Amino acid sequence: MKRLQFILSLCMALMVSCFVGAATAPVFGIATFVGANLVHIPAGSLGMAVTPEIWTDYIVGNLFKDNEFLLHSVDESQYVIGGTVVHIPQAGSPSGVERNRTSLPATITRRMDVDITYALDEFTTDPRFIPYADKVELSYDKLDSCMTEDMMYLRQLTAEAMLYNWRPKYFIKATGTKHANNTIHGSNLRTGVTVADFSKAKLIFDKWGIPKNDRYVVLNSEMYEQLCSDVRSSNNDRLNAIYDHANGRLIKLEGFSIEERATTLLASNSTLTAVSGQKYFRWTSTDLTYTVEQYEAIEHGTQAGGSTDCCYGLFWHPVCVARAMGSTEMFVNEGDPTYYGDIYSFLQRLGGRARRADGKGVLGLIQEYHAS
Repeated sequence: MKRLQFILSLCMALMVSCFVGAATAPVFGIATFVGANLVHIPAGSLGMAVTPEIWTDYIVGNLFKDNEFLLHSVDESQYVIGGTVVHIPQAGSPSGVERNRTSLPATITRRMDVDITYALDEFTTDPRFIPYADKVELSYDKLDSCMTEDMMYLRQLTAEAMLYNWRPKYFIKATGTKHANNTIHGSNLRTGVTVADFSKAKLIFDKWGIPKNDRYVVLNSEMYEQLCSDVRSSNNDRLNAIYDHANGRLIKLEGFSIEERATTLLASNSTLTAVSGQKYFRWTSTDLTYTVEQYEAIEHGTQAGGSTDCCYGLFWHPVCVARAMGSTEMFVNEGDPTYYGDIYSFLQRLGGRARRADGKGVLGLIQEYHAS
């Protein structure tokens, strides 16, 4: 980096010398050379205005970084209208067909088309204030540092919001040993995740007629470790073969590719009722899943979690869930005379849904609460 700065300053000195003339060239050339090497110029502060398009392209290109599981879904972005709403025309039921019709006249039917419409969530960052002094005096590009930090938080929040949009209608309960709750949520005991839970999920997906390829599951770090522990303790050679002991990784199990992240979804209780004739459950009365805002407040300690809180993971198939990205905007107020610096903020519209009205193709795996 220093060598590059030396070369650039030398070139600058030569250019100045050419413009000022032969008589004063040495003086101006030496002054320019010394100034360029001794005075630090922060990256991006060479008198150039901020280009919003560059930063918005950066957001779009990195929104799913570290949350690649979101890409395993149907992209409905082409149906976004005005950057805010998804509108999908959907054909109704086809006309009936009868073999060897004997009764005339035939019944006349009319196809009733149904439009699918849902609004995109609007994510906005808190405005960032960059003092003029920081842009000139600091040895790093503060704008880049702040925007990178905001981008990380934006990615986390949008991923959790998408999981909430995909939240399941049906659940299976984890069947492992009762564990002390090691997360910051709740108290007492929760059932651990086991290989048997994956076998049950596979059977349910098979009965639902979900394609066998490209099935996925996302677990939080604690649930993932419980699953790995169950695999490590097994004497089954088949299970040991799919676990990478060197890296502590379990990539795929019972046809489900496994994704791990720090958080998934959180419910205030595991109050579920068995679905008649099935091996899965549904909420007894109301959906107890915390909203993204509630979960974030619990994570940051501004809202107390309940003693019966239960985490849950998500099984899904990409054709059964959807994502849609709307407009990305950057708002800039450079050289604000009342703040003596620059102010920046970002807006991102993003949404998603479970695509099947019957709820099939998405299945929750919940850690059941136990008082003792």
